[in-house]
Amino acid sequence: MQVPPSSRGRRWPFYGWWIVAAAFWMYALNSGLFGFTFGAYMLQMQERFGWSKFAMSTAYSASQFATGLAGPAQGWAIDRFGPRAMMTVGSLLFGLAFMALAAVHSLLALYAAVLAITLGGAMAGFLTTTTGVASWFQRRRALALGISSTGLGAGGLLAPLIAWSIVTYGWRPTAFASGIAILALGLPLSQLMRRRPEDYGLLPDGVVGPGPREQRRGPGPALGSIDFTLGEALRDRSFWLTSLGHGTALLTVFAMMVHLVPYLVEEAGWSETSAQGLFGFVTLISVAGQIGGGYLGDRFRKTFISALCMAGHCVAMLLLTFSTATEAILAASLVHGLSWGVRAPLMMAIRADFYGRRYLATIMGYSLVLVMFGSMIGPSFAGAMNDRFGDYQAAFLILGVLTGLGSTFFLLARRPPLPERLKGLAGGAE
Repeated sequence: MQVPPSSRGRRWPFYGWWIVAAAFWMYALNSGLFGFTFGAYMLQMQERFGWSKFAMSTAYSASQFATGLAGPAQGWAIDRFGPRAMMTVGSLLFGLAFMALAAVHSLLALYAAVLAITLGGAMAGFLTTTTGVASWFQRRRALALGISSTGLGAGGLLAPLIAWSIVTYGWRPTAFASGIAILALGLPLSQLMRRRPEDYGLLPDGVVGPGPREQRRGPGPALGSIDFTLGEALRDRSFWLTSLGHGTALLTVFAMMVHLVPYLVEEAGWSETSAQGLFGFVTLISVAGQIGGGYLGDRFRKTFISALCMAGHCVAMLLLTFSTATEAILAASLVHGLSWGVRAPLMMAIRADFYGRRYLATIMGYSLVLVMFGSMIGPSFAGAMNDRFGDYQAAFLILGVLTGLGSTFFLLARRPPLPERLKGLAGGAE
């Protein structure tokens, strides 16, 4: 592997910012082409095939379940082979699966295509990119994660265009073109990823280390770090608390991702394009939140900020529960977007602060087994409640209350004490 030219010394830009850029654009592809537009696909498929919202949203939820179960293996593979290999394979699967979506004619085929899309997007997305970014930064870790996650905002701006294409040209041509775009952009972006700055004689944030390690074999320890093993992390109660808090937040995030557009169209009387445009507004607002969350997270207690964001998610859902007035919808969108944005970069930053970088992807992969229950249950529950009652009121009320109560998980989480084997190295702790 060649050493990136900017990594040989203190010259700007520090190569870690190229990792941030690659993560930014992969977030944009992942969210704009599918995550934020699944609701638009769902409306068109319901009209074409007559499938229920529960059946289609369960396809999304089932794929989240599978992704969560694959988290430990994905984390191990990232730590073993590096984020570049994982992102390359994921981009290939992501793009080809989108092309397969264009050929769907049965509910079973939809489940298979959505599963492949979600697995490919996950392999190229969150765990892989955040591990890469977190490994290259320490002092400015939350800020770097915040900037990279603003790619969600770019995806939100792309989503109305995708929704317009779905309505104008049909979901099949749009899905096939999306697959081509992923292959054309995702594969080159993958080549920007690198494992750790120590491999190039640097420390996180661009500090010059004792010498390049390009010839070193194996994933040796990171310089100047205190790294928990997987077993040590699993024995810490804050591992479980942060995982449960993260998963509870995703009850609301993924329910809104899948059902906000149908809610606006069917209950508030908005057009599909306008509804997708509001989702773009939510993600645009989240951009300010992500940068602000990164700034605040490097200066204040990340778990307390995350708890406040959970309360914000709750308030947004309650606003949507009790009013379909434009003012209430806009207020809920603003609060949800800010809460989502501020909290997002802190999720990986908390784990990296608590447990170090060497086994971060593996530890986070096991955490995703718990986290995925939120992304799995939220969309299916909202779809089932809508099919049962004909509206989203009960679903949004219950999900909002649960998310608000989930703030206690973050309030109880604390930085873990060092294991006995590491106490002698405390002077070099992260």
